Amino acid sequence: MRRLLRTRPEPFTRPLTRPVRRTRRLPGRWLAALVVTGSLALLVPGVSYATASQSSPATATDAAAAMANAAGCQGVTPAVIPALGFITNPSRTQAGHLWWRPEAGGVCIGTVIEWVQYNTTATKTWRVVVYSAQHPAGQVVAERTFTLGQGWYWWSFGVHQTFSGLSAVCITADDSFGVPCLHFGT
Repeated sequence: MRRLLRTRPEPFTRPLTRPVRRTRRLPGRWLAALVVTGSLALLVPGVSYATASQSSPATATDAAAAMANAAGCQGVTPAVIPALGFITNPSRTQAGHLWWRPEAGGVCIGTVIEWVQYNTTATKTWRVVVYSAQHPAGQVVAERTFTLGQGWYWWSFGVHQTFSGLSAVCITADDSFGVPCLHFGT
């Protein structure tokens, strides 16, 4: 016969359960709202980025020009370019917008955003044209050629230059599409 030693339970040295790190979860309705919003943003028909199919590849000179412009002025005051013809956003409230500011040598134009509506697949050259004292007939300061299908597209042009005697900044994808302008009072 074996004899069992009597044992006492060990003193309480550790809890039976460990603390659990609590993570916050979004309530179900907020999560559902985020999923629906994200899905709709991906499925909205007709709105696309103009980078979808560029008809001519960028060159080394384009890259050098972009780096030179990046060191230039930065606009800080937003201004809306009115919609005209096919140069319009989906809600037809603007053709685009830009950022500008007055500087010692004239007016600095920073980034110019252009919206274009295509009804059929077409190749168009989008342009930013500046009218100033030095170029009263207009000077193309930025352009890009795209072949795009039906829908609305936008592109951001980094102009980043100062123009003395600036009278207007215009955007176009073709004269037949319309040429809306933002006029400066000089």
